[in-house]
Amino acid sequence: MAQTLRFAIFVLSACCAGLAFFTFHSFWAWAAPIAILIAGSLFAEYAFSRLASPEEKQRDLEDRVRNPPT
Repeated sequence: MAQTLRFAIFVLSACCAGLAFFTFHSFWAWAAPIAILIAGSLFAEYAFSRLASPEEKQRDLEDRVRNPPT
């Protein structure tokens, strides 16, 4: 469940960043989406660390070690 919530928060922040990008027509057109994505990612990781059980955290870390981002 914590993994799903982390993904949902990230998708929501990505949608908000896209909306901000197409709404603003100035300097904020690129600064706001970047700030929204960073804040959303930090909040998603915070929510995961607070809600996940120790076993789920261990599985997540093992998965990250076995499958590093390319």
